[in-house]
Amino acid sequence: MRVTALADPSPDARDHARRLAPDALAFADADELLARPDVDAVVVTAPSGLHASLAIATLETQRHLYLEKPIASTLEDGRRVAAAARGGLVAVVGFNWRFQPLVARARELVLAGAIGEVRAVSTAFCEPGPLPGWKRARAEGGGVLLDLGSHHFDLIHWLLAARVERVEASLRSEESDQDSASVRLFLDDSRVASSFFSFRAARAHSLELFGERGVIRIDRCARTLSLQGQRARVATPSVVAWRARALLRSGSEPSWTHLLRRFVDAVRGADVELPTLDDGLRSLEVVYAAEQAAASA
Repeated sequence: MRVTALADPSPDARDHARRLAPDALAFADADELLARPDVDAVVVTAPSGLHASLAIATLETQRHLYLEKPIASTLEDGRRVAAAARGGLVAVVGFNWRFQPLVARARELVLAGAIGEVRAVSTAFCEPGPLPGWKRARAEGGGVLLDLGSHHFDLIHWLLAARVERVEASLRSEESDQDSASVRLFLDDSRVASSFFSFRAARAHSLELFGERGVIRIDRCARTLSLQGQRARVATPSVVAWRARALLRSGSEPSWTHLLRRFVDAVRGADVELPTLDDGLRSLEVVYAAEQAAASA
């Protein structure tokens, strides 16, 4: 894989990009990048409000697409992006937490029946700190539901193969639009998933899966995965390797690399499981259902 071109309207961002990829051309306009014959695949990492237009432009020029989540900031645009998919093209949504070693191992345990049928899920994702301007405004693609909740809505479906039947939610907008949210998803077979997302609470990233015969607990910040009530081996070589790297390099997080690597493998023709545009649309539909539920509460 070779980075051939980059595009960003910010001169400072282009200067930084040139230092990271000195052999790549840098453009102020994405259309210039898409006009080049030496671009086979495109990675879109723009603010969320620009995802739909850039994704559709990429697919219309027959390029493979890696689109950061969310798929779009409006449900109408999300449907347009999903409908723009072309046969023969790889189109991926950046749900990188599927590829976090702790989460990937948890899914292996669930599929192996280590805790029996999962009856309930509890998650939290809190990222405090300064926010760029666009993340502060829902109209520009900001807010915790799109930024953080979209990840967990995808994970709940991916871990459980669950269908969301009803949503309850409450939203708070204190320092910015939708900077905290509490959500309950009522899933098929009477299962329930409860989640809390915030830009204002202390840093946290956890998932708990409550099964018939045990409980799986993940705490990404503490780098721990536990399996209560069972004797199955929890740690895998990938989990051990990540923990070791994280001790040597604070904040080390391999999930983005794992997903990008699989995207490149898929572009080369490998048969690999990846989060699709339909997965992105399904997550966005839950975001919208949560917003509607909060507005009518």
